[in-house]
Amino acid sequence: MATAVLEFEPWLIDKLKSLKTDEGVFGSYISGILESEESIDEKKDALEGILSEIVERDITIHVNEIIDKWELCKPKEEITKPKDVDIQLAKLLESQSLATTSRREYTDEEKKIREAILSQYSQLSDNEEDKKKAEEPDCQDLVKNTNALDVAAAAKERREQGRLEAQRKKEKDKEDREKQKALKEEKKEKRKTLKVERKR
Repeated sequence: MATAVLEFEPWLIDKLKSLKTDEGVFGSYISGILESEESIDEKKDALEGILSEIVERDITIHVNEIIDKWELCKPKEEITKPKDVDIQLAKLLESQSLATTSRREYTDEEKKIREAILSQYSQLSDNEEDKKKAEEPDCQDLVKNTNALDVAAAAKERREQGRLEAQRKKEKDKEDREKQKALKEEKKEKRKTLKVERKR
């Protein structure tokens, strides 16, 4: 694409200058249309839309000239038609299916040897597991996770302490109320005695 741009861009700039228009704005826009993967007809329609803003007549001639120049400047591999997507997908699937491995057929002798080896390994692994269990003491007996129990005990202790404090506060409040009541009664009695004494 770089070679196409190098050859085509100067030509397009000269072309747009000859049409007395801003080659900087319209040049990049026209290049973008040509580099898109649209069909030739769609590119022609888009170019006609742009050039109708620039020139009033011979629009089709200018469009064909731009398309022809673009086709000449394009590298040869870009001129070839893109392959059908379905064909490419089919080839890809074929190549993947070839990669699958075929299952090997064993002779009777090979099957016997294979079974003997597998049974020997399974016995070894069973024996090894038994030995490990015998050698290793039960880890659960040694270390017990007491985090949950500790947290629960601490929470219970806090609740109990809070309950006791609330009970103490209740009793103290009751005592204070009784004291205040007694003080009120005492003051009331004093007032009565003072009134009686004044009357005398």
